[in-house]
Amino acid sequence: MRILVVLASYNGEKYIKEQLDSLLSQEEVDVTIIVFDDVSNDGTVNEVNTYNKDERVRLIINESPTGSAANNFFGAIKFLDEDFISQYDFVSFADQDDIWLPNKLRAATEKLTGENSSLYLSNLILWNEKTNKKSIINKSFPQKRYDYLFEGGSAGCTYVFTSDFCINLKSTLAIIDYENWKFFSHDWFVYFFARVNNYQVSIDNNAFILYRIHDNNVHGQLNSNSFFAFTERLKLVHLGWYIENIKGFVELLPKVSKERDIYELYSKNVLTRLFVLFKYNFSLMRSTKKFIQFFVVSLLPIRLKK
Repeated sequence: MRILVVLASYNGEKYIKEQLDSLLSQEEVDVTIIVFDDVSNDGTVNEVNTYNKDERVRLIINESPTGSAANNFFGAIKFLDEDFISQYDFVSFADQDDIWLPNKLRAATEKLTGENSSLYLSNLILWNEKTNKKSIINKSFPQKRYDYLFEGGSAGCTYVFTSDFCINLKSTLAIIDYENWKFFSHDWFVYFFARVNNYQVSIDNNAFILYRIHDNNVHGQLNSNSFFAFTERLKLVHLGWYIENIKGFVELLPKVSKERDIYELYSKNVLTRLFVLFKYNFSLMRSTKKFIQFFVVSLLPIRLKK
């Protein structure tokens, strides 16, 4: 299997070599890695250039900073030519500071092929660098009818998808203004894109990534069960996390659809939001525990900036 790994980097000097080594050590697959660097101002580029004799590793430095890992990943997909993408069987996202277990891509491609799926995602191993404590981030709950309307599938670094899926995603990105989309999440967008277009999604209950948590990894810390993570998630909801994302996602839905109705009712006011929560309840989230949390935070006052 030929797999293209898109790695988004920015000031990752401390970790990127360890990650690149883990990607190059993937078993029983043919890997090509393209590092898209978002104009780092540390030694990241120098670290990547130590692999310049390895034809499996390529480096592209963005002309100007994209401003976020999400923008960098999608900018990479838009940059890649369709004919180039078609040379590969699968495409995968990679963060700069994780470590992949050697069988990550083999397991993903076997599941994709065996289940005739277009998108793969999985659990992760949360790795607190300070304490060296490891725990499982469980993302392998059964899919629900409307789960993609309010949550992503997993962390984007677990995603592996077919080259055809990637090309179709690229076409959609050409007409979406994700750079001005407040609270934009590439993890959520890819899962939404898959579900709304009726792609088969495979969710693995195994975990093949050491998902490193460190001081500079804000998004990673939000996946922990700490008090900090809880309060930060509450702040995002208060600032309109769901409402702002709905504004973007609704444009990808048919003008007349149950999904659009759900979004419009959820966004209108607290009473119509309650109606959605009671009527569709556990079909909105894959995890029962997460739905209960979602129910509670959905009743919080929302302060949208004009």
